[in-house]
Amino acid sequence: DGTDMASLSAFSVDVVQTALGSVTLSWNAPQENEDGSPLTDLSGYKIYYGDSSRAYDTEVQIDGVGQTTYVVEDLVPGTYYFAATAFNAAGVESDFSGEAVRQVN
Repeated sequence: DGTDMASLSAFSVDVVQTALGSVTLSWNAPQENEDGSPLTDLSGYKIYYGDSSRAYDTEVQIDGVGQTTYVVEDLVPGTYYFAATAFNAAGVESDFSGEAVRQVN
């Protein structure tokens, strides 16, 4: 209403630009099951990643077997850990792949 006033001590606002990065992952499609038998019902892949080794907080599912590359975008600067699995038509998921580590600047 314009009748009350308040005074604040001086303060500042800092604006910091954070560049977002990306990581491109690629893999070879598996050809056999873990027991060595031919793989006949591969349905897709799952990509897992996070900022701690073997503690992934993000999962991306890739349906279909033709895609063997994936770009993880909009990553803030830091160290990221990645692993992948494959899954079959029944939804049975493989063990994690070896872990990849990438620094995003």
